[in-house]
Amino acid sequence: MSSTDPSLNDAQLSFFKDALGAHFNPASHSDALLVRFLKARNCNVELAKTMFINWREWYAREGVDDIVANFAFHEHADLRKIYPKSAHKTDKQGRLLLFEQFGKLDATEFFQITTLDRISKLEIREAEKLELYRFAACSKAAGKVVDKVVVVMDVKDYPFMQFYRIQGLISIIANINSNYHPETLGQVLVINAPYLFSAVWSVIVNIIPADTASKCRILGSDYQAALLEIISPENLPAMYGGTCECPGGCNYADVGPWNDGTVEGYPDTFWEGFAQRDMDAQAAVLAAKIAEADVVKPAAAKRGSIASLKERFSRKGSLAGPIPTVEGNNGTSRKSVTESIEEEDVFVDAE
Repeated sequence: MSSTDPSLNDAQLSFFKDALGAHFNPASHSDALLVRFLKARNCNVELAKTMFINWREWYAREGVDDIVANFAFHEHADLRKIYPKSAHKTDKQGRLLLFEQFGKLDATEFFQITTLDRISKLEIREAEKLELYRFAACSKAAGKVVDKVVVVMDVKDYPFMQFYRIQGLISIIANINSNYHPETLGQVLVINAPYLFSAVWSVIVNIIPADTASKCRILGSDYQAALLEIISPENLPAMYGGTCECPGGCNYADVGPWNDGTVEGYPDTFWEGFAQRDMDAQAAVLAAKIAEADVVKPAAAKRGSIASLKERFSRKGSLAGPIPTVEGNNGTSRKSVTESIEEEDVFVDAE
């Protein structure tokens, strides 16, 4: 037990396993996982059992296995432009670092790009990747159980008047991580927080669990010393006072023990394949839009051609007198040339 949490003993863990009964699967539910559920409910076995069962029911209800295996987030490239996030190395304790440029998030653009339902699926997929893949690599690299993340959230220039529009996003993320991936948050460092942030924070603390709020530290623009206290310079992006400069920018990077080649058995092609899956989906969406445009184009060209012919005849009429008319077969109906063109649906390639 010391490798997971010294505050709990083997008897407590064994009792919890017995209480879970058929809900406990030794092949997929590690001791470290069970300890997190116990800690999330202050070691109350009955409450932890209820939380664990709720997690398993949610897992089946949401189709988590299918999301992990098949969900593709084709909006990823567009979302990254307005909300850069990166899984970027580890802190001095071996905890995974997540950097988020929350200040660039524009609510209007966000909802033009995606929906809360799709964001929920993305969060589910990425949380599973964190727990089953990235934590395992970080643990192997550190030689101990690592199941915590440190989030550095940059709120510089965020338009806080829009905050009410993205409360749903914060609620989704907090719900998934608190209820179904408990005790995975080590710390949140909010940097570049302006004076106005205190008002926003008073709203946030009513959305997120109290335990999560207690792990948040609000910093202003003088944050470098606080970051370097827990993060080595080589693991901290240069833009935040460190020395790391990833190709393409640390704010878009995905690099750490899970894929940097330092840990035996990593990277894994399945988990690393999510990025390619998303790019393939984006390409498919683009191809569909092009195909749709190709279908619409002939009709638009047709309308353009008719208008062009009408204009030509109109110009000729204006030079030589009234627009010519054609007499009907029975000699009783007369129509202008342009009206005849519309009725006969003449099509000439538009230039």
